[in-house]
Amino acid sequence: MKKIFFILTISINLSIFSQELLNSGNLINAGIEDGAKLVEAYIEPINKAIVFGLSDVTYTKIKREDDKRLLLSVKMAYVSVPEEDLTFDVRKIGLRYFEPENPDKVMAQSVFGDSLKYITLVSKDKDLLGRPLISFDTPGGGQTKALPLPFIGATYRLKHTNLSFNLIPYISIPGSDLKIGMLGVSVQQDLAMFIESMQDKPLGISLQGGGAFLFGNAALDVVPGGIVSPVTITGNPTGPYDNQEVNISYSSFNFAAYVDYTIKEKFTFFAGGGVNTGTANIDVTGRYPVYTTDPSGFGSVVAEDIDDPLSISSSFSRLKFEIGARADFNRFFLQINYNMANYGGLGMQLGYKMF
Repeated sequence: MKKIFFILTISINLSIFSQELLNSGNLINAGIEDGAKLVEAYIEPINKAIVFGLSDVTYTKIKREDDKRLLLSVKMAYVSVPEEDLTFDVRKIGLRYFEPENPDKVMAQSVFGDSLKYITLVSKDKDLLGRPLISFDTPGGGQTKALPLPFIGATYRLKHTNLSFNLIPYISIPGSDLKIGMLGVSVQQDLAMFIESMQDKPLGISLQGGGAFLFGNAALDVVPGGIVSPVTITGNPTGPYDNQEVNISYSSFNFAAYVDYTIKEKFTFFAGGGVNTGTANIDVTGRYPVYTTDPSGFGSVVAEDIDDPLSISSSFSRLKFEIGARADFNRFFLQINYNMANYGGLGMQLGYKMF
């Protein structure tokens, strides 16, 4: 996670470099326009992975007469990223002031992409010799195709209803400035109780629904420099830059129907289908140095400071189909499930039955 947010920090610099401006009246809006598009495209896969991953380990076995009521567990959602989302085409995100330096190299890496690959973006405005006023390289990715999401779970089981809670305590990630926390709540309702022929049978049906919320923040360290320009850079950004921060928040909601079959009260096989939807919000606050073309039109670059440069909100939804198996022992249980969906993947749960 530290590496992912380190790369996110780098991607924030895209908003600083994308300051190709028309006049002094639209300095911030025009500059942040391209920056927001680049950052949003870069981090979109991790936004999807978190929104969907928060709802990937949701099945809870309905209580039998002689089973325990309170269960504690450790859960892991391992969300796989589709191959097509490891990169993105910069021509398709609507950049207004920048373009690829090489028209044949237009695929930039996303946050999960290759760590060694990049493309160069250049400003559409040129100097008197036809050279781009600003150029910069897009960041590489994290060199991974999946996102692990671990969290703690607790389930309290009534006779026909399960109440579940998932938690990541609000803690600092070791070795980084990132602080993160998560809370989730869900309910699973037995439907077999309403069907006389299915009562006390190994075959069960149920409905499950719930939501989860993840939030966090991390300090950034963006200082002047890092761009390439053939002309003299004027201006004098002075900061201070010690108030830079990125704040994240995610919400994820799901609704699913399950069918399960239990063998000798120990082994349960289940399958389900449903819908998953959620939102991701990224806010970059504080003061940042930016580079703009001189609004006077003399083909020069000006360095300036701006405050609170980015606020990005995205919504996602998917249909999912889930299969899994669970083994119950006297005090322990082990559950494995697989989500067959866009940004699906493996889920695991190891739990202890309290009482």
